[in-house]
Amino acid sequence: MTAPEKRPTPDILQQPRGFHLLGVCGTGMGALAVLLREKGYIVSGSDTGFYPPMSDILLRNNIRAFTGWDPVQLDPLDPLKDIVVVGNVCRRTNEACVAAMERGFCCISQPEALYHFFLKEADHRIVISGTHGKTTTSSLVVNIFESAKREPSFFIGGEVKSHGCGAHCGNHDVFIAEGDEYDTAWFDKVPKFWHYAPTCLCINNIEFDHGDIYKDLDEIIWVFEKLVDDMPKDSIIYYNADDKNAPNVAKRAMERAVGFGLDNGDFRATNIIFHDGGTRFDIVTPQNGTLAIESPMTGRHNVYNVTAACAIALQHGISIEQIQKGIASFLGVKKRQECIGVKNNITVYDDFAHHPTAVRETVRAIRARHPQARLWGIFEMKSNTSRRAIFQHEYPEALAEADIVVLSAPWKKDDLPPELLINIPKIVEDLKSKGIEAYMIPTVDEIVDFVAKHVKPGDVVLGMSGSAFGGFHKKLLDKLDG
Repeated sequence: MTAPEKRPTPDILQQPRGFHLLGVCGTGMGALAVLLREKGYIVSGSDTGFYPPMSDILLRNNIRAFTGWDPVQLDPLDPLKDIVVVGNVCRRTNEACVAAMERGFCCISQPEALYHFFLKEADHRIVISGTHGKTTTSSLVVNIFESAKREPSFFIGGEVKSHGCGAHCGNHDVFIAEGDEYDTAWFDKVPKFWHYAPTCLCINNIEFDHGDIYKDLDEIIWVFEKLVDDMPKDSIIYYNADDKNAPNVAKRAMERAVGFGLDNGDFRATNIIFHDGGTRFDIVTPQNGTLAIESPMTGRHNVYNVTAACAIALQHGISIEQIQKGIASFLGVKKRQECIGVKNNITVYDDFAHHPTAVRETVRAIRARHPQARLWGIFEMKSNTSRRAIFQHEYPEALAEADIVVLSAPWKKDDLPPELLINIPKIVEDLKSKGIEAYMIPTVDEIVDFVAKHVKPGDVVLGMSGSAFGGFHKKLLDKLDG
């Protein structure tokens, strides 16, 4: 469970020379590093390992990075001139963090840095929250604002393809941020989005997630309720009116809460047609008539994402034509239904899905794009949620909509007690009982060999993981090319 309140605002250097980020290769910390660099600060950082795309992003932005937590990395820094940002990857015993505090550095969390040096100076703080869809919806809102020449600043936990990273320091009037309910830092154990003070909040959906932090759904609902309760009285909230939990949370704001959805809400998506190039549908609005939408994305979940983005854009004065252009030109986000390549008429997709709802909706979306194809679902259970037994019964249901399922072996570095770990062989058994061809194959290289041997022209391979998946997608394409 999180702490009941944020810690008191620390004494932060008002005009620092630079920043050093502990955990800089994480998507959020890397995005913060880019923002700070674009604002003119000297930026360095450290992490346990560096891999694309974040390693490439840091290199492109001239951000010096150290491997490991040796306190020597702090030697070039001055406690009177530089700030140390501590990521949630660091425990209180982290060597570099302990040394920074002992040497008198101002140590703050990523959300504290984001708010103090960026968000608080923006008149419009648009925060996109929810269990699913945060990254895609945030990126889409950015693209719509840019189509309207509004040039917003943004902070997103993913690589926005049009920018090659997840952050940009643009116009200070509008800041668009992905609002994560995950925790902040060991010294400030609250959800990240409590720090962001949104003037406009979107709640895409609320489900149980992050079993390493939250005990149950009620605890997650409570942190969303507090987020809503703490918002300014002239703020506005857009919520998924079809969701089980979001309406009750959002309606705490009464008349400031505006619903969107397919079946309910002030903004409703209708006449939905999925096709091989994306999705065509209409959005009925309360004041702007009906908007005809052509989106390059597919899947019901992306219809919700687009509808939310339209509502937010209209509220901020963007025209219908600019909204339509921003949606149609959206290039997407890395690891969100990303087509990695096609070899021998075999299409390979990558997706970040790891929660069972996200897995189910992603499989359905790819199925809608390729209705006649044999669909492979390749899933790595490595995230804090997917490794736990919390969703033991939900994963077989989510994966059963693929034709063939391959699961990797349990993560070998796991320190969870056996009774808390998900039983992957049992998921395979449950899938087979449903008539689904299913396998557990230990390593990425063995999975690549198996798929390459049995895949056929016309098949679609969807690799899902909350990590880099050991380079599965590229290895498979290389194997198919061999």
